[in-house]
Amino acid sequence: MPLIKITNTEFKGYGKEEVVIQNGAVRLNAAYYTPLNKSEIQGVLVVVHGSAPSTYEDVTYYTRIGTKLGMAVLAYDKRGVGKSEGRYQFFSVEGSEKWFNLLASDVLACVSWLKHRPELGKAKLGLIGGSQAGWIMPLAASKNNNIKFMVIGEGVAVSAGEEHYFSQLTGDGDVNGLTIAEAHSKLQYFNGSKGFNPRSVLKNLRAKTLWILGTEDPVIPVDATINELERISNPNFQIQLLEYGNHDFVNTKTGKSYDLLDYLAPWLTEIGVLK
Repeated sequence: MPLIKITNTEFKGYGKEEVVIQNGAVRLNAAYYTPLNKSEIQGVLVVVHGSAPSTYEDVTYYTRIGTKLGMAVLAYDKRGVGKSEGRYQFFSVEGSEKWFNLLASDVLACVSWLKHRPELGKAKLGLIGGSQAGWIMPLAASKNNNIKFMVIGEGVAVSAGEEHYFSQLTGDGDVNGLTIAEAHSKLQYFNGSKGFNPRSVLKNLRAKTLWILGTEDPVIPVDATINELERISNPNFQIQLLEYGNHDFVNTKTGKSYDLLDYLAPWLTEIGVLK
């Protein structure tokens, strides 16, 4: 499909191309956003989904970040959602290992597609996403050296079982759930099934990675994640804490959203993605 110039003011100077990404027998519906001037694209992002059954339009939050940074962006309908083929699966600890590897293969199919785009010859390729994507992106990056950087928003460095246990304790922030501090206190005694465990993957990752974590996130165990990242001590990782931030990057004290560009732009310049 030919490039369509986007008239929406928030994507000013960008075009959008509807594309199909092939991953084995499964076709993924996707949208490829590029600056109208393609001669100086420095970076390209693949937007990776959280646990929800979301289309590429549902992850516009991250697409918008990429375009504001002047990058090319590829976003797709999650497997089994929207126009993408395959079967969507709701999260389960028992099925997490197989499901996450399947989702990572979809990310790698997107990476492979982008590597054949001539306008991206000098661009560094990265991944961006939140929540469940915090497991999927490192898993994909561990299998492909073309992934040079990642931005993980509210992701976890502990197992699927531990995260699920924590979110059950807090009720994902429900008023009847435990406080974040209480849930963390109980998490240390967790002895259930872990399902997918990212620890070995994270230890050996070479991709530069920015972890953005909110101190008031009731969905994921932020303290446990920070402790694990510090234990792993991967020099390619950097942590950005959002004081009073929740799972949606909102300051729970002020009610205002954090602007992630305040952290991404300097970091991407520091690691050499942006000039």
